[in-house]
This record gives sequence, structure tokens and C-alpha cells, in this order.
Amino acid sequence: MRMKGLVVAALAVTVLAGLRFAPVSLQAQGGSAIAGVVTSKEEGKMEGVVVTARKDGGNSQVSVVSDKDGKYAFPATHLDAGSYKLSIRAVGYDLTETGAVTVAAGKSAKADLPLVKAKNLGQQLTNIEWLMNITSRTPEQKDRMVHQLLSCNYCHTYRRIMITKYSAEQFMPVIHRMAKYYADGTAVSDDNRRGNIARIQEPGRVKMLEESPNWGASPGMPRTEVAEFWSSLNLSGGRTALPFELKQTLPRPKGAATKVIITEWDIPTAKTSTHDSAIDKDGVLWFTDESRNYLGRFDTKTKTFKEYLPPTIPDVPAGSIPGTRDVVVGDDGMIWMPTRVDKAGSKLLRFDPKTEKYSFIEGVQAQFISKGPDGKIWAGFTRVDPVTLKADGQFSPYSTPDLVPKGAAGYAGNTEIDSKGNPWMLTQIGPGGAMGYDVAAKKGIWWPVENAMGRRGAIDHEDNLWYGEYRGDSVVKVDTKTGKFQRWKLDPYAGPYTSSHPDKKGRVYAPSNMAERLYRIDPKTNQIIAYVWPTEFDTKKINYQPGTEKSDKPIMWFTNMRTARVSRVEVTE
Repeated sequence: MRMKGLVVAALAVTVLAGLRFAPVSLQAQGGSAIAGVVTSKEEGKMEGVVVTARKDGGNSQVSVVSDKDGKYAFPATHLDAGSYKLSIRAVGYDLTETGAVTVAAGKSAKADLPLVKAKNLGQQLTNIEWLMNITSRTPEQKDRMVHQLLSCNYCHTYRRIMITKYSAEQFMPVIHRMAKYYADGTAVSDDNRRGNIARIQEPGRVKMLEESPNWGASPGMPRTEVAEFWSSLNLSGGRTALPFELKQTLPRPKGAATKVIITEWDIPTAKTSTHDSAIDKDGVLWFTDESRNYLGRFDTKTKTFKEYLPPTIPDVPAGSIPGTRDVVVGDDGMIWMPTRVDKAGSKLLRFDPKTEKYSFIEGVQAQFISKGPDGKIWAGFTRVDPVTLKADGQFSPYSTPDLVPKGAAGYAGNTEIDSKGNPWMLTQIGPGGAMGYDVAAKKGIWWPVENAMGRRGAIDHEDNLWYGEYRGDSVVKVDTKTGKFQRWKLDPYAGPYTSSHPDKKGRVYAPSNMAERLYRIDPKTNQIIAYVWPTEFDTKKINYQPGTEKSDKPIMWFTNMRTARVSRVEVTE
């Protein structure tokens, strides 16, 4: 795990060399439970250091970020009495001392944190930073590798590839083996929480992959090219050091990027590969699992979990790949989700939280789903009536002759529904565009969007379509009424999987597993800031806590697939 310098021994009031703890009144620290200053010999007082506190024996952790004066503080509202381990994330630095901080009821502990230069910089770098350090390859070569092989970093970081000693020839059987695995969240995380849940795909898909000389997203690239690329950069050929110098490349947070509190709770089953989540009106976060037929719930008020497994949730026959993906809460509180069935198929399922009974929607397959303003559920361009539990129409832009250019397609039938109940999708491959269907007029709509590479997103109250461009390293906004679009470029190789809809101030949020950051884009000023995550990071959907999206300080909830945790993000500025 790249959170360095765990504080390990329990103590109440102790003075260590360099690391100082002392209890003071909460009033003196402005209502903080633990506060201090982060420093280093090289920089003095350090801004942008992520500091994480985890209670001994607890199932949660809280992270804050040091300000321009090196000061950090955990609000008393976020840490109760007890002994806490502290850790930090600041690329290039380690925490020096060991110890623990004890928070007493009604008191605040002071803990100054001295940092030293990191002993193993490579272990701290994100995927983006590894790529930025590879100066011996052109941007075009790196673009090709990253955007064709997004699944590489679904299971592990590039660091694991770089520290191998495999030659190109030795890489080939490794690549053949990896191609057989189901990509979403199958490998051990750096913090060792999730364990190894690698799964081989269905026999038919394995056979297809074995026969293909290529690997990656369409059109893919030759596996020999992949092997040669990485073997030229790792520790093969008798090299004792990498053929390029490792440096810190992405800046630490500054200013507004330090004004955030991140809290995470461990999902009881650590192997859970949480793909999607949705929050209901009562503040219960529902989430699914790519690795098994499963539904989880987390009460954000009581901070308690409940997990539903077969037979409460239907299972798959032996030999089939299990898993649940997207999840939506109906207007009546029912939970909707696609679940895998036999022969690599899927069905749309409705789950009643009160009776804990489920119903299949016959004839409706789905990977991603959404809800319209009238409460109807959409699976791609298929609309489902939540009362009759039957599909009541197909509304696809492809049904309008000569409208959608040949080869244009979105990602896995992922539609968003506008205020009039019309489905929309941004293309991911082929000619770029936003395609929709006017249900009332019974006709498709096509708006050209140059170089569109949409993955997933949301639609706002003005019917603007917001999408993360996973292979385009951007967030795009399309006005579905006029077709006008705007694009905000993030860090190279950021690969934002999705986008939220705007908060009260019009800002949208997009996650990056490549950068392990949550980006915030302000369309009014074009300002982009990045909140650094304390650990590995990967989420597929962002939910606002009910009511807070209309506040100046929104609260967001989602799950972190990488570490099997429920996450809360509080913007404090």
C-alpha cells in the first residue's frame, strides 16, 4: 500500500524525537480531534500531504490534507475516543517515526509529522506517474499502449510490470494467461485487503482470446508488441536499474484541492469487487459486486452494512461467471440491478428491500441501467414499467434510417434519460456523436461530437449530457437540445470512467484510477483541481448525498473497487 509510515504503538501523551503528541482542549484546536504540522528537511512546512487516521480495531479511516502552512486537522466530529494509527501519502516522502495517537473524550491530540525522502519512490507512483517517467517513448507510443490496454491496470498497477525481469519472450505466456481472466477487480490490492479473486472467463470467450493475436480494446494491438514494449523498460536483460529515472511528476494538492475530507468504511467481505452504487432517499447506499451475485447496503446514518447473497439473490449455474453490475433505486424504493445468469447472459432484476424477494424482468438483458423522470427504468434503449414489470417499448436511434453513422456505438448500452423521458448516449467507438431518441416524436436524434470516446456519465436538470471519456482523458458536456459540446482535458492518461452531474456551483466530478484522484471541473472558470486519494482508487458512479448537491459543500458517496470500501467525500471549501 502506498500510504507510508504507519503509526503502530498506542500511547496517550508522549514526546518522541520529531513526532510530538500532546492533548489539548478541543476549543484550542478549533474542534479538532487530532491536529499538527507536516514538515520535512527539504521543504519545511508541507502543503498537500494526505494524512489518514485509522482507529485500532475499527473498520473505517478518515483522511484530510495539510494546508499551505503544513497544518492538518481531523474534525472532532469524525474521530471518537480511542487509539489511532496515522499514515501519510505524499509521493517522494515517508513518515519517519512510529507510535500512535490516543484521542481522549473532550480533548484534542497534537501530532506533528516529520517526513523524510522516500526509500522506494517507485512503490508510491501512480500509473500516470510511471508513464510520465518513461521519457524514452513518444507520446504516440504511450497513448497507443495505454488507450488500447486499459484492462492492464484494472487488475494491477504498471509498477508490477516494471519491476519484473521478463524478456519479451517470457512475457508472452504471461500475457496469454492474463487475457483469460475477467478484468474487473480480480487481483490483490496493494493494501492486501481484497485477496486474490482472479476468475477465468467463460470457455467460449477464452477460446476466442486464445485464437486472437491481439489484446486490448478494439481494434487491439499485437501481443508481441505489448511484450516488446514492456520488456524494453523493465529489469530484464540483466539490468539492475530501470532504464529511466524515477521522479515525482504530478504536483501535490494546493489551495482548494486540500479542502476535502475523505472517509472510508471496510465492506465486510473484503473480496467484494464493487462496480456500481446508488443512494436512496433515506441515505442508504446500495452497491453490487462484479465477482459474485451479490447486493450490499450501507446505512450512511448508522454506518452499518448488510449483505445479500444467494439464495436471497439468484445465483448462476456452475461454470458460469457470476456478478452484478449497475444498480438503481426506484421511486418506490425498489432496487433494480442487472445480474448475470447462465451462458454469459444477464437479466434485469428487481429486489424488494422489505420482503427481500426478487423478480426478473423477462426478455430484458442489461449491463447498465438508469431511471427516467417518470420513474421508469431503462436498460439501454429498452424502457421498463416498474408497475407491470414488463418492457413497454424500444426507443433506439438506430431505428431511424440513415441517422446514426455506420460503426458508431456507445459503451455497453449505457444511456442517460433527459427531463422528457428520452434516452441519450455518447458514442465510444466509431464516428463520434451523441445519439438519442425523441419518444414523443418517435424519431432518433444524432449530434456529431468530434472524437467522442464516452464511457459513462449523467444528465443534468438542463438536459446537458456529461460523460467521462475513458480513452480520451477528458470530460465532455453535450447540450442535447442544440448539439453544442464542450470538452475539458484532464492529465494525460487520466482515463476518467464517468462524470457526475453538476453540484450547486455547477462543478462536476470525475474519478481516475490511473491517477488515483477525484477531479473537479468548474465549467464557468475552466478550473480543474484534483483531490488525491489516500490509497488505490477506482469507482464507477458518483452519488450525491440527498440534499447536499444543492448546498455549497456537497457530500458524495460511492464505493472504491480497489480496496472494497464505501467512500464519503466532503468538499469543505
